[in-house]
Amino acid sequence: MMFLLLAIVGLISYYVYKSIKPPPPIPLPENVSKKSLRVELSDGRHIAYRELGCPKDEAKNKIIIIHGYANSKEVDLYTTQEMIDEFKIYFLFFDRAGHGESDPNPSRTLKTDTYDIEELADKLQLGPKFHVLGMSLGAYPVYGCLKYIPHRLSGASLVVPLINFWWRRIPQNLLNAAIKKLPFAFQMILRVAHYCPWLLYWWMTQKWFPNDRDPKKIWTERDIELSKIYYKKSYMDAVKRQGEYVSCYQDIIAGYGNWEFDPTELSNPFTDTNKGSVHMWCALDDKQILREVLVYICDKLPWIKFHEVPHVGHWIIHEKHHFEAIIKAACQMMLLLLAIVGLTSYYVYKLIKPPPPIPLPENVTKKSPRIKLSDGRHIAYKELGFPKDEAKNKIIVIHGYANSKDVDLYTTQEMIGEFKIYFLFFDRAGYGESDPNPSRTLKTDTYDIEELADKLQLGPRFHVLGMSLGAYPVYGCLKYIPHRLSGASLAVPLINFWWRRIPQNLLNAAIKKLPFEFQMTLRVAHYCPWLLYWWMTQKWFPSNRDPKKTLTERDIELSETYSKQSYKDAVLRQGEYVSSQRDIIAGYGNWEFDPTELSNPFSDTNKGSVHIWCALDDKQILRDVLVYICDKLPWIKFHEVPHAGHWIIHEKRHFEAIIKAACTE
Repeated sequence: MMFLLLAIVGLISYYVYKSIKPPPPIPLPENVSKKSLRVELSDGRHIAYRELGCPKDEAKNKIIIIHGYANSKEVDLYTTQEMIDEFKIYFLFFDRAGHGESDPNPSRTLKTDTYDIEELADKLQLGPKFHVLGMSLGAYPVYGCLKYIPHRLSGASLVVPLINFWWRRIPQNLLNAAIKKLPFAFQMILRVAHYCPWLLYWWMTQKWFPNDRDPKKIWTERDIELSKIYYKKSYMDAVKRQGEYVSCYQDIIAGYGNWEFDPTELSNPFTDTNKGSVHMWCALDDKQILREVLVYICDKLPWIKFHEVPHVGHWIIHEKHHFEAIIKAACQMMLLLLAIVGLTSYYVYKLIKPPPPIPLPENVTKKSPRIKLSDGRHIAYKELGFPKDEAKNKIIVIHGYANSKDVDLYTTQEMIGEFKIYFLFFDRAGYGESDPNPSRTLKTDTYDIEELADKLQLGPRFHVLGMSLGAYPVYGCLKYIPHRLSGASLAVPLINFWWRRIPQNLLNAAIKKLPFEFQMTLRVAHYCPWLLYWWMTQKWFPSNRDPKKTLTERDIELSETYSKQSYKDAVLRQGEYVSSQRDIIAGYGNWEFDPTELSNPFSDTNKGSVHIWCALDDKQILRDVLVYICDKLPWIKFHEVPHAGHWIIHEKRHFEAIIKAACTE
């Protein structure tokens, strides 16, 4: 009886084992290299590829196409000769592991697929940088490239990219809605692939449970038409020639498994010294991909350019005009560069090239004390008030646009004595006696403040007070060094009209508050910062930036009192570009964050407060935007000041109120 029982258990176990064990890959024919070009990777596997377009040594754009699910290097796209010639493109198509003529990888993951791409590019000598374009399920290696080899990218495009429903940092309600968009049978496949990948082959072949995977349930009518045109049975047989498990099923496991990262954790690989762009394409009639998830990712990563395409489904890449738009966007950075170069000649170059900084005199340290930063630059500063070792309040004052450490404020001895204040004023990079920073950004200005505080031994915490355009480093301090703050004050702070999470109608109203020529200056600074010097000096277009258009009568009185010509000359002594124009670029460029994403740096163990001061007669700053920020961040104390303009900080009673609020928390 026992023997019979063991035999039954053994037979069942053998049957189960045979049912769940994937079959081995179907061997490729010995003459496979005659059918496709292949390169050998360092682990002995071979990757099959196809080249198209300009010779890679002449190409301005090198684009690696990553095919989608159940597809291959032979994917038929509208790569017209006209497009290739216009953008000088070299296309590289390849079969991902296990597809077509590429050897399978039994340990295949998102990371291995990423490094396959890098090694393929190196074997084919594509050079240090290339653009990756992935479609549908084939977009997960693009995320891998952005994570693991960002230094190799000149750009990236994700076309109707997969959504992994187990990403950790995406809100669960969004992921639930995304997976529920799929038919139940498709949902089950993805759950099995994620939770029990060893069971996926059995699940895809079993007949016990509902398993209707009719693609018509996830395609539009137009998708179905395109599939009949491009995906004949002979093509599909060639794609899966080594077996569905090593191609399609392994694809699902890699795409929907546990990733080492979440897309929202990615960093922007493109800086001033590393030009490029990332694009995400969403088809609004797509039955597979939930738009809201892609929008959430792009809100968190504002450096990804989000494109919505109406009246098109998941097969958007096969529509000629949409594919051309995708390629044009991928190539536009290079096109812009070519357009500038082609704009012509040394004359244009001289017009747009900012002049070098005017050198400071050798005896500059006799005029102002300066400290040397870790990168070799010097920052000039001025101290006022209590000795820092005795002070109860240490306030670093950040001057505004076209101003300096010598900004004249009502720092009375009575105020200093009452609150035991130590004031630190300093010239921001390029102003007054502080050396310029050619790579200046919001972040570099923030860390200049921290390093200045450390060099002057201010201690672990200090209060930052920024005025007008000089408030953007205060936002930087709240984002990047909140642990160093005892408090923060923003007096009539700038509004960056390209913050991503502020309602667009508010930002539109805010920028329209400014005269047209001021609006144009800020748009040039944001979209074409390299052109700002030319814009500020050219005479071709209206650029009368008369400050009287943005100041009240009282502001003008104060400006005449405090901003004499000799003072302005000292402030801008190194040249307007490295001081005031770089200020505009840093303040109105693309920030890595939005103010509404800031976290409260002050808890029970870290006392302090943040204040925003709004002057109700201010002609530059729209009150409603500041109110919106404070509604989203209720830990910021909002102060409205009636009958005051943009120069509120120079009014004795208002300055005293700002300091009192900063010192009484």
